[in-house]
Amino acid sequence: MKEQVLERAQTTIRDVLGEQPTGVALHILSVGPEVDGDGEEFLYIRLVYDGGPDMLDSNTTIGLSRRMRSAFEKADVEAFPVLSFVAQSDLD
Repeated sequence: MKEQVLERAQTTIRDVLGEQPTGVALHILSVGPEVDGDGEEFLYIRLVYDGGPDMLDSNTTIGLSRRMRSAFEKADVEAFPVLSFVAQSDLD
């Protein structure tokens, strides 16, 4: 992945997270380009949130994934976003 595309993807991720409905605050832990077994490029996005596992529900995680994919398409980022959620307490 070209550096320009990665930077555009990171900006898009920050924008989507900034538009998150009220509820759980999510922050970027890491973003890294990867290639799957079929040679398709994707972005592995690790997000951190405060609270326990019950803080996230499927509407939040799936909805965010859909919004992220749509935003990537508008930003001309072809890589598919794969989201991973980590509790801050697990990092401490």
